[in-house]
Amino acid sequence: MSFCPRRRFRITPMRALAAFFLMVVLFWYSLSRQEIPQQPCSMPEEFTEKLHDLAYRAHLVLTKLGIVHFLCLGGLWGQVRIGRALPWARKVELCLVDTLRDDVLITKAFREVGLSATYLHAAGIYRIQEHEVGEDAPKVEVVVFEEDAVTQMVRRVGWTRRVLPPDCEFSPSLQCFPPQLVIPPLPAKQFGGRLMPVPREGIELQKYHYPNDWWLEIKPTDCTEPQDTNV
Repeated sequence: MSFCPRRRFRITPMRALAAFFLMVVLFWYSLSRQEIPQQPCSMPEEFTEKLHDLAYRAHLVLTKLGIVHFLCLGGLWGQVRIGRALPWARKVELCLVDTLRDDVLITKAFREVGLSATYLHAAGIYRIQEHEVGEDAPKVEVVVFEEDAVTQMVRRVGWTRRVLPPDCEFSPSLQCFPPQLVIPPLPAKQFGGRLMPVPREGIELQKYHYPNDWWLEIKPTDCTEPQDTNV
């Protein structure tokens, strides 16, 4: 009969570290295998109608405050091309120009009509939504611009841009454009069955915001077409 002592498995700091490292690797591997759901190429009509209504309500608030604002970026592309939000749009962009704006007053004005307005200081954007809705709900993003007395151009705000030189050619993220494009009163165009203000001179503003491809109609490539259940 053998009385050889059994070897005990000792937990050493090195073994504990190796086990922890293995668990981290397995965790990230499992996350990488999870497929991120693609967004639809065409949003439901009900969603788009809510988007149009939200954009119009935001327009009414800014009009009441006397702030110059207009459709821009993707919102303006939708108006120019089809007179409404683009089929895949999950938000509508408005731009405002107001060097002396009052953030507290703007937020309060939206709250009084049942909307929440969150100001993103880094980006210089107000995110407008219905109260108590999820991240996937329709939203309006109001992009804030101000007129620069030095360059005599209109430029984006936000603390990430404050550190940039006030040179529009050197700092394209300032998204500068000449102030004459947004001199009030601005023209109004149909957008989802509602009249919304747009910048002057048609798509001239887009040439400044999309200098490398403003003449192209770019559609999303990472989306899925809805399946026809009647087939």
